[in-house]
Amino acid sequence: MRILCIGDSLTEGDYGFRDKRGVANVHAENYPFFLSQLLGVETVNAGKCGYTSTKYLKYYQEGNVTAAGADIVIIMLGTNGGLDPENETQGNADYEALVDLVRRDAPEARIFVCTPPHVTENPAYINCGYADRVDKAVRWVRAYAARSGLDLIDVANAPMFTSETESVMQPNDGVHFGEVGYRTMADFFAEQLKPYL
Repeated sequence: MRILCIGDSLTEGDYGFRDKRGVANVHAENYPFFLSQLLGVETVNAGKCGYTSTKYLKYYQEGNVTAAGADIVIIMLGTNGGLDPENETQGNADYEALVDLVRRDAPEARIFVCTPPHVTENPAYINCGYADRVDKAVRWVRAYAARSGLDLIDVANAPMFTSETESVMQPNDGVHFGEVGYRTMADFFAEQLKPYL
């Protein structure tokens, strides 16, 4: 069993900083790492900090990652913008193109598309300001999953990620998780995936 995890910094494992924006603080203890421990399967962390669906499509097309050989593919993009439920955007088209490439390269794999998780609206956190783009991404991914017949993991509705839990789950900047947050995300994904293992 091999799980491929496609995404941005929330997949790669950026912990963020309390006083810096736009600087990666990537740790090995990310959700794919903990997911592998929980499920006892191989996980491939193909997350890239700062990536939108457009950047990720190019990265995939250049051969930096492939879904070939994966049994399950998890795609969680949108925190960095580009997805819009009300307008046709390049990001929307590129997300769909990425999924098409994954399907081509791993025709037997089960593909899960994920809404991005909660982000802070508290101005005390240095990364406050993502909420509007995340809301758009959440609505777009939900609609895309429904019309494409893909499995949806609705991380945005996960009850453990809320404004009340930011200080524990996303303690440094209100967007990126800490170790507790990534462990919790892995627990959440594990529960969603167990019926398909």
